[in-house]
Amino acid sequence: MRYIKHKWILIIIIPFFCFIAQSCNENITEVIDIDGTWTKVKSGVTEGLYDIDFVDLQNGWVVGDSGIILHTVDGGESWEHQTCSTKEIIGAVDFVDDKLGWICSRHSILKTTNGGKNWEIVFSEDFGEGYFRDIQFLDENIGFAVGGRESFGSKGVLMKTEDGGETWQQASINSLPTLTHISIVDEHNLWVCGFGGTILSSEDKGLTWKKRNLNISSSPSLTTIQFVDQYYGWVGSRDDWLGFYRTTDGGKTWIQRSNESLKIFGVRTFFFVDALNGLLGTFPGAGSYAIAQTIDGGQTWEFLPEDINVRDIKSFCFINKNLGWAVGFEVINTNVKGVILRYKNIK
Repeated sequence: MRYIKHKWILIIIIPFFCFIAQSCNENITEVIDIDGTWTKVKSGVTEGLYDIDFVDLQNGWVVGDSGIILHTVDGGESWEHQTCSTKEIIGAVDFVDDKLGWICSRHSILKTTNGGKNWEIVFSEDFGEGYFRDIQFLDENIGFAVGGRESFGSKGVLMKTEDGGETWQQASINSLPTLTHISIVDEHNLWVCGFGGTILSSEDKGLTWKKRNLNISSSPSLTTIQFVDQYYGWVGSRDDWLGFYRTTDGGKTWIQRSNESLKIFGVRTFFFVDALNGLLGTFPGAGSYAIAQTIDGGQTWEFLPEDINVRDIKSFCFINKNLGWAVGFEVINTNVKGVILRYKNIK
């Protein structure tokens, strides 16, 4: 198993940012805190960045607008472009080792067996105004992709492969709205969320799925889901007033977690390192910052300082307790472009 995005548990508390210092390396701006360092690393691209995945300390991939794929073999010190046949937005990436990985663009799934030197389209369908939103693999054979097809993605897509992505089948579950995100703990704990307050779970490697219920009258558009074990999990909504929900009993009951004194403009993404400590990326909004932090399981949140100009975090990924990443968008002189952030704790 790996410390990849939402797949492992990191037993740490991520510290608050305290001040900013300019690095002697002109390509890096350091954000120093009491225990570790966040650095803003130049990627060499201006396109928006949407997802990041590392398989070890050295090998990682970032994907984004206009078919952008970036690859590092030196722990993010340098990034090289990889090419593929699509110029669509690439919204998600997942690797199981330094050779075998998958990406999904708006209407296609692509696979590599040589670390991204070559990418092959293994599935493609015109989803109309809908598109793929996430892809995650349990192992080298079993994987899942979610999204929506037709007008505004109104018909949910939940696809599964059992042969490493060579062939894909739609899951046999009816009346799905757009699905947005996947969380895989192990073969008995698979989770998917989506619009209309949709939460699905599987205990048999995705052979069957059970619909879960938030037990609220409204139908939030859920954007992201994560479980750290079979009991503790969270889902977030893009709707600012519906916010964030937590379960401690494996999804049987959900409790809304919010801080009335803190305005969160919808939940874009989050990453929990354990049952209490996590980071959250919000949707941009007037007066909001990019990253909020919780130390009480999401019941209350505090924004980290705005000084690094990052306004829209799309994805978090931690390799181990001392090394993590985030990607998204930054604002420099009113110009918006992609950004990669790296967290290091050398103690």
